[in-house]
This record gives sequence, C-alpha cells and structure tokens, in this order.
Amino acid sequence: MEYLARITLEHQGIQEMLQVQKELNERLKKAKGVNIVHLDNTLRFWRDFLAQEHMSWEEEFAFALFRKLNHGLPERLRDDHERIKAALAKLEATIKPLRSGRPHSGREFVRWGEELAETVTDHLARENTALLELKGQGELGPDLEFQPESSPWDRIKQLVQVADELCQEYLQRPSPLRNLQENMVTVVEVETDPGNLEPAPAEADGVEVPPDAETG
Repeated sequence: MEYLARITLEHQGIQEMLQVQKELNERLKKAKGVNIVHLDNTLRFWRDFLAQEHMSWEEEFAFALFRKLNHGLPERLRDDHERIKAALAKLEATIKPLRSGRPHSGREFVRWGEELAETVTDHLARENTALLELKGQGELGPDLEFQPESSPWDRIKQLVQVADELCQEYLQRPSPLRNLQENMVTVVEVETDPGNLEPAPAEADGVEVPPDAETG
C-alpha cells in the first residue's frame, strides 16, 4: 500500500474513534452509565495506536518527506503531537479516580477527552489538506509510491480489534482500520508482550462508571 493510501486509511480510523470519544464524553456529561472497560480500551487505542504507532511512524517518514520538499509544516505538526501527548497523559490520569468514584473525576475526563479530540481533529485536517495539495500539484511524485517498513499486522491487530468493537458499539459500523489487514505482513514477534495490547477481559464488561463520578 502506497503511503498516501495508508495514512488516509489510518486517519479515517482515527476519525471514527474520535466520534467514539465524543459519544463517551456526551454520556458522561448526561450522567449516563458508561462502561469503564470501554474507557480503558479507548485510552489504549490512543496510547498504543495513535501515539506509539501512527504518530511515531508519521514523524519518521511523513515529516522527512515534507522537509525534502522544503515544506514548513513539520514543525507545526510536531507541536500538534506534543499537545496530543499532553492531553492524552492528562486523560489517562483521570481513569483511576473515575473508577473509584471520586467527585468531579467524570468532569475531568470529559475536559481532557474534549481537548484530545479537538487537538487530534485539527491535526488530521491540517495534515490531510497539505498532503492533498502537494499531491494535486504533483510535488510528491514517486515518494507516494514508497512504502516504509510498517508495523506487522500481529503487532496491531488487537488494537484494530479494540477500535472495531468500540465503533460497532457506539457508531453501529465497523472500523475502517479493518482494511489494514490486507496490506500488512503477519509475523511472530517473540519479544513482544501481548499483555499490553490485548483488550480487557470480557467478564469486566458489566462494570460501569458510578453516576457520582460521571457528573461530579
């Protein structure tokens, strides 16, 4: 899969997960029951797919491509990445108090969830616009045909499964990321700890955030 097609597909999957995040935020605002496992899995996606996979790969390849074309966007995108990581760290910090029912923790989750969603949305729009403009001008040329060594399917399939289950639950449609499987290599990574990528156990599905924690 050539670069622009790959990054476009990943952006579509991330945008769908932003819709899931917004739905969770709205449910917390309205003091509706929210499954804590879904909150955990959403954070897992942001941390392990967006930050560790997508953004790292983007910095290594896309930023180099922009610099080769003397485009000024990489510095702005890097600033976006730092803002995304900061909002994500604060969002992750709300989960333990939210699980324990601490007052106002739901409000904090919504605050940083909205900050993360807004920052990621702006970032994707900025990058998509730049890529399409450059492609339309014919400035990317053969670079778009080059596919850097990407993550093997075995390394991200659990994350795609998490995204797909959340999209099915909250958006009633599958995640676009399912289409990545056709374009990725399946390998066995002996040193990878699958415990960091697996979804939370099914028996925890009935656990919901206490209303007191949701509304503060």
